[in-house]
Amino acid sequence: MDLFKTPTSAGPDIGGKKKHTTIPKSMKQITIILVIAILFIRCTNSQTNTRQLTGDIRTDIKNLFRNGNHMADIMDGVKQNPRQAALTIKFQEGIMKNYEWFVDYMKTIPEGKPMPYNSKLGMTKAEYDELTGYLNDIEIVSTGRENIKAELNGDTMYFKTQGKLSNYNSLKIDLKDNVVLFGQFKMVFADTSNIKDDKNGLRSKWKGYTWRFEKPNNFNFDDLKDPGNFKMKQYKFTVGRLDKNGKTFMSLKGREIEDGAKVVDFELPVIF
Repeated sequence: MDLFKTPTSAGPDIGGKKKHTTIPKSMKQITIILVIAILFIRCTNSQTNTRQLTGDIRTDIKNLFRNGNHMADIMDGVKQNPRQAALTIKFQEGIMKNYEWFVDYMKTIPEGKPMPYNSKLGMTKAEYDELTGYLNDIEIVSTGRENIKAELNGDTMYFKTQGKLSNYNSLKIDLKDNVVLFGQFKMVFADTSNIKDDKNGLRSKWKGYTWRFEKPNNFNFDDLKDPGNFKMKQYKFTVGRLDKNGKTFMSLKGREIEDGAKVVDFELPVIF
C-alpha cells in the first residue's frame, strides 16, 4: 500500500487513450519519491510455514482461484489518525525542500534496509521514529465489497467484475508460460513471497507469488535529479493465501510516470 499519494488520474492504456491529469510542479517531486519507495525500499521476509501452498504455481493458481463467483473485500483503506497524517505531510515537505540531497541519500541505503534518520528529512528524530513506527505497523482495511468471477479456460485464468475492480477484466494469468498479461503489458514471474509473521498490513502470515513489468529495467538514481524528464512504467500482480483464515489475497498495481507526473496510478488489493 502506497502511503504518499498525490492526486492523479487512474486507468491504464488498454485499447484506448490514456487519461492525463496535470499535477502542479511542486507535487512532481513527491511523485518521484513514490518511485523510490516502490522500487527500492522493499523489506524482505522469509517464512518456514509452507503448508497451504504446494510451490507449484500452476497447481496453486488453480486452487487459489476456483471457477465461479467470489465476494471480495476491497482492501484499499489505511488506518490513519490525524497525528500520523500530519507527520506524513511534514516528511513530504522536508524531502521537497532537500530533494537533490534526498536522491543522493537514497543511493547510500542498501535494498531492503530502513532509511536512517537525517535532520534534512525535515523532522526531529523523535518525529521520524514515530512516523516509521506507524509505517511498520500499517493495517489495511476493507472499503467495500464486489463480486469477482474467476474462470479457467485451458491454461488461462480470466476474471470478470465491475465497478472499482473493473481493471481485473483485462487481466489474464497464462499458466502455460507463467506470465500475467494486462492489456499490452506482459508481467514476468518475479518472486515467491514467504512472509514469516503477521506484522504487515494484512495482519497474517502468507505465501504467494508476484509477477512484474518494469520499464526501464535498469534504474539509475541519477535520473531522479531531473524529475521533469523522468519516465517509468511499472505493473505488478501479487497473489497468495493468508495463513490466518485460508483466504486468497491478490493485488493488481499499475503506475506510469511521464515527465515527472503520474498519469496512471492504481492499486486494487482484494481478499476473498
